[in-house]
Amino acid sequence: MFNSVENDGTLFQDGKIEAEVKLTGILSLGALMPGEVRKYGTMIAPGLYAPVHQHFFVARMDMSVDSRPGEALNQVS
Repeated sequence: MFNSVENDGTLFQDGKIEAEVKLTGILSLGALMPGEVRKYGTMIAPGLYAPVHQHFFVARMDMSVDSRPGEALNQVS
């Protein structure tokens, strides 16, 4: 099991890694003139919309979990 700020995950015996990422926060809002519509957003109240946006997640992993590079103790069983 590993975790960091908002991430939880599990390392399995077969080498599989499973992670769960949770997003929290406040909507980014935009104002609309009466009768105006936006193609890339969701109306959340009259004259107010939340624009569609993207999130990118990157995981950096250190795969030398059992020994240092060049160390003779590295073995696979």
